[in-house]
Amino acid sequence: MTATDRLDPASFGQLYETHRLAVFRYLRARTQNEADALDLAAITFERAFAGIGRFRNRDGGVEAWLFRIARNCAIDAHRRRLPTVELTGADEQLGRAATSTDSHEHERIELLDLVARLPADQGEALLLRYAAGLTAREIGLVIGKREAAVQKHIERGLATLREAFDDHD
Repeated sequence: MTATDRLDPASFGQLYETHRLAVFRYLRARTQNEADALDLAAITFERAFAGIGRFRNRDGGVEAWLFRIARNCAIDAHRRRLPTVELTGADEQLGRAATSTDSHEHERIELLDLVARLPADQGEALLLRYAAGLTAREIGLVIGKREAAVQKHIERGLATLREAFDDHD
């Protein structure tokens, strides 16, 4: 793609092939693992495709535009990783009543740490259920699993968390 080309959806495949490796490498340097970098690269190109009609060949051209998008994706992902997720309803599911604000905050951070240690499918299902408020069916659409499988992941994850909290008390 030359600097004079106007971007359109038909030329997006060429843009992707030309820049995908460089975008991935950049994101890999900004993330903790390859999977996060791949996810962010996918989001970058998804955003680029969605905004292709707004692209104007200025401020560094196509490559700069893509890297601005990639940078913003990395910043957004970093902000999401901070332990600020509210797990509304998780206390009740674990058979625990919320206590004082400080104690509750400590338990919330501890809970997020325990969720991070679960098998990936279980942890993701729990976060999507309690942090995002999705149903088992909706989670299945997100992670590519059947509703019944998602429900099992949630049940097993909750059972593991209950055990961890029981052992801790």
